[in-house]
Amino acid sequence: MNKYLAGLVVFGVVFSMGTAPAWARDCEPRQRSLCFNAQMAGEKLSGADYSGTDLNNGNFSKADLSKARLNDVNLYKGKLAGANLSGAEMVHINLFFADVTGANLTGANLTNAQLESTDFSDANLTDVNLAGAQLKNNKFFRTVFCRTTMPDGIVNNANCPVEKPKAEEKHKADAIADGALLINGCSIKPQAVCASAALAEANLASANLASAQFYMANLAQANLFKASLSKANLTEANLARANLDRANLSQANLTDANLNRATLRGARLERANLTGAALLNADLTDADLTGANLSDANLTGVTLCHTVMPDGVINNSSCMPEKKEAKKPEPEQRAEKPQPVAEKEKQQPIVEAPQPVVQNQQPVVQAKPKAKSKSK
Repeated sequence: MNKYLAGLVVFGVVFSMGTAPAWARDCEPRQRSLCFNAQMAGEKLSGADYSGTDLNNGNFSKADLSKARLNDVNLYKGKLAGANLSGAEMVHINLFFADVTGANLTGANLTNAQLESTDFSDANLTDVNLAGAQLKNNKFFRTVFCRTTMPDGIVNNANCPVEKPKAEEKHKADAIADGALLINGCSIKPQAVCASAALAEANLASANLASAQFYMANLAQANLFKASLSKANLTEANLARANLDRANLSQANLTDANLNRATLRGARLERANLTGAALLNADLTDADLTGANLSDANLTGVTLCHTVMPDGVINNSSCMPEKKEAKKPEPEQRAEKPQPVAEKEKQQPIVEAPQPVVQNQQPVVQAKPKAKSKSK
């Protein structure tokens, strides 16, 4: 063999000790090969087959990998930000510490994928299959979940867009046989089973939904004013910006629910389970949380005014004291008035001083010397 072309065999592929082949430099699609630190950002790789390839720390940002075959690929610390991975086959892929922010994974197959510490912020996971995947320490900030099969087999519809009908028919409720209402396939009645229901912006004011099943339901910006949700299952439900003023949520299960910016003024939450719930900037004015479980709940920016806490103590930490400060000038005016009164009090002893003189003259008037002269 030519000494200048001494080769290195890796996975049955010959690499020259001199200049590497073009496909190795550019990491063109090949199965079961090595291509560390690949620089493929923005490349058109639709339908490419990288099955079994080691793409450790590869950069595929904004690349078109739609319908690509990425089974058993190693993309440890890979960069897939903004990439198109729609319909891609990604079975058993390794995405440990990978950046998948803003990527489109619609319809992708990630069964049994290794996804520890993967950042899915702003990614679209619509129709994605995550069955058996390893999810740990991931970021899902503003991630879209719609018809997404989770590792435990449950379908997540938390962010499915609501089909908006005509303005005059928005969220129109149709009567059904038992007299209940039907909204987007969900029967509005006690003990209803509406897991993963799409009820964003729905008008459910004063609705009786006691003991209903709303697991992972989307109730974002819904109107639940004075609604009865006692003992309802709202685990992982999306209630962001929902109106829950004066709603009855006693003994409800709100584990890991999203209540960010929701209003719960006067709401009843006695013995409710809010473990891991997100309540960023929520309004809990006049709410009753007696006996509620707030373990690991995020209460950042929550408004607490006349709020009964789980231990029964009333929390007024967020009450506005503006009205009390406006009355401060009044005590200053009253402080000026007592000054002349104090001066009069000092003058009173001067007026009373002559009184003992008058009393000393009385015994002189009472003397009767003439009575002795008559006896003579």
